[in-house]
Amino acid sequence: MSAINDVTHDIERLGLSSTRVGDTLFRIGNYSSAKEEYLKVAKSIVGPSSEFPISANGGVISQRYATLTDSQIVDLMGCLNGLAQCERKLGNNTAALLWLEEVHIIYLNLRFSRAGKLYDWTPWFPENVDFTVQYAKARAAAGDIFLELGNTGTTVHRRWTAQEMIPTSHNIREPRILRTILSRGGTKHLISFRHPDPQLVHKITVTDPSLQLLGSWKKMKIKKAGGPGRRMGFSSFIWDDGWKSEPDYPQPMSRTSAFLGWHTLVCPEHKRVYLFTGRPALDFFDLTTKTWGSFTTKFVHSGTSDTRAGIKNWPYPKNQLTDSTQQIVNEKLYVFGGTHGSTSIGCNLFLVLDLKTKEWRRLSGTVMPTKDSDVTVPGPRKTPNGWVDNAKDKFYLLGGECDRMGAALSGEMHGGDCGHPFDDFWSWDLTAEKWTRERLVGNVPAPRSETACIYNPLLNKTILWGGYNPDLPTDYVEQDINFGFSYYADTFIYDGPPASETAQTTSPPTIRRKWQQVITKGFPTYRAQSHLLVDPQSGRTYLFGGFTNNDFVPSRKNAISRSFGDLWELRIDLPGGHFEGVDVEDEVRTAQLGPWQRCFTCGSAGPWRKCGGSCRGRAFFCDAECLKEGWKDHKAAHDCRKL
Repeated sequence: MSAINDVTHDIERLGLSSTRVGDTLFRIGNYSSAKEEYLKVAKSIVGPSSEFPISANGGVISQRYATLTDSQIVDLMGCLNGLAQCERKLGNNTAALLWLEEVHIIYLNLRFSRAGKLYDWTPWFPENVDFTVQYAKARAAAGDIFLELGNTGTTVHRRWTAQEMIPTSHNIREPRILRTILSRGGTKHLISFRHPDPQLVHKITVTDPSLQLLGSWKKMKIKKAGGPGRRMGFSSFIWDDGWKSEPDYPQPMSRTSAFLGWHTLVCPEHKRVYLFTGRPALDFFDLTTKTWGSFTTKFVHSGTSDTRAGIKNWPYPKNQLTDSTQQIVNEKLYVFGGTHGSTSIGCNLFLVLDLKTKEWRRLSGTVMPTKDSDVTVPGPRKTPNGWVDNAKDKFYLLGGECDRMGAALSGEMHGGDCGHPFDDFWSWDLTAEKWTRERLVGNVPAPRSETACIYNPLLNKTILWGGYNPDLPTDYVEQDINFGFSYYADTFIYDGPPASETAQTTSPPTIRRKWQQVITKGFPTYRAQSHLLVDPQSGRTYLFGGFTNNDFVPSRKNAISRSFGDLWELRIDLPGGHFEGVDVEDEVRTAQLGPWQRCFTCGSAGPWRKCGGSCRGRAFFCDAECLKEGWKDHKAAHDCRKL
């Protein structure tokens, strides 16, 4: 009983005088009136004529937030936390998450205005402990909502990063931050989750259709063996039915570097598949003649600005580029980021090639990371996600990693003990040629890199699956081991552009388009470097291949890593999502039969059959193909023989 009293005292002690009326209304259950009170106080702080939440065309940066005093900022954050708890009680998680994210946006604006030269990975936090209290409240509350929705990855991220960001001196001056708000013990428990967690996934249901929807992963049986190499999913594309082995890429590895981290991009207008590897020569595969070809491009140097960006004659040192993101739109090839012959950390160079004139132009960024950050453009990174939707007016960029460990090994600036996963979302206006840092709205994915990502034009949704976070820990409770990284197998979608101008004016810009998590009862195992494909005719979505540290497939203890050559189809409960044949009740029923098992061969999670050999069921297999492929390894690992 005393522990409960301590928590109650902590909550009251950490309250604000400015929100006292709203807090009282909330405690007596008058949530609508409390909401009105919090909003009234918030608007009195930002100004009655100001749009609230404050945004610049829906973006993150706000000059108004930067002009507020510290006491005003703390009071405003208290109001936002109050609004969020009211919306949560009223059943509106989307709005609750919007207000809680606004607290983080205030933090970002303070960081940009007071420490704008620091890169994202450099620690910085305001000195005001009251600010820390409100920030911790927002991140903890957001984590609670994400956990209720089954989004364990973002749950862990919100709590863990808040705990890591807050200075030790603040926790000493105000111990209630860890004891009551973030609850260090609770965070410790959360990092034992996988994402999704096999012990929880069968319990998750769609409780909020605005933030969740049903889906199903189906492992495909391939009639004919073949397909691309297991870590070369980028070399696959959909143009016709079935796996077909086309003529090999003619360039030697000595000219192009390792065949990894590339992109093959279909251009329907040209009936070609383009492959850019950092060389002036752009390779292509002709879909009509089934032959390889190439043509020479040139970079058009604009003068002083390109020189300052580090470009002399050609932008990519040693004619090499890997782990960038690339898109073709309106017969132009856009290329952002990646590593090249002079950097392992990643760059933020953004170029466009006009496929008609064969001329390159720099849009933003530099060849090498600069000493100081520029908050108006995305930071240097590798393996980000990029896409262009049906509107064809913006290039979107999400996440990625700054490989600080690689930089340390190669003696580059900004090196560190581990990589930094970017928690940001950007859009490039193709007409105005300007970056905007967008808000992350809805049931958002945790920051990650090496993710499978694609825009499905028939669904008008961007689909994201899996990936890797180099700086979010995972406890392997079964073996009492802690890893400083996380792999993912969760699925998310992001809204495409509204269907009409009328639809664009029916809701505030900050909540018009949002993320949803796709709840699936089975899934391919946790991995990075997978490749998503969309059939442009049927709209079917497929996943191929990938790579994982073997500790995430614990039945294969003697191996260091695991590459995958499996093919899966994603069905989503949307019009055109091919969900009609999915037996949801059967999937739920099989999930509830007991703990999920992992296929010994491919690592996928599901209610698989155990081996019937002399090992007495030490291994499980999802189908006959995996049994055939993995039998020799299983036999050696477990001394199993057929009975």
